[in-house]
Amino acid sequence: MKVSNVMVKNPIMVDPDTPCSKIAQIMKENKIGSLIIEENGKPIAIVTERDLVHRLIAEEKDPTKCTVAEVCSKPVVAVSIHADVDMAVDIMNDYKIRRIVVVDDKDNVVGILTTDDLGRKLREMSEELAIKYVTMARRT
Repeated sequence: MKVSNVMVKNPIMVDPDTPCSKIAQIMKENKIGSLIIEENGKPIAIVTERDLVHRLIAEEKDPTKCTVAEVCSKPVVAVSIHADVDMAVDIMNDYKIRRIVVVDDKDNVVGILTTDDLGRKLREMSEELAIKYVTMARRT
């Protein structure tokens, strides 16, 4: 299965100068746990809820004065839209990350793949298999 079948398309991106207070609002409004930081149309970093807790709140920084560039995780880890999910999962395991940016052939961001997305897809596939099994079992 390809990454493109599981990823969330067109993730929200912000520039490095965005205030952390705005980042938190965007995450809350969109019910998401991360944003991609872009510069000149290319992904340069990612900011997660964990980044905000560890690098903003725990360090008692002022969210209205702190920019996302000060708290984000760099460098961004990305995978091609043509990659298999297995490959993306291996990369995520290697880097011990829960999100990976998906890029096209020109390194433009086209999606994001998270462990939550993978879990939803696995659950969906399990349900489909269960239905097929029940249908098959009723025929015999």
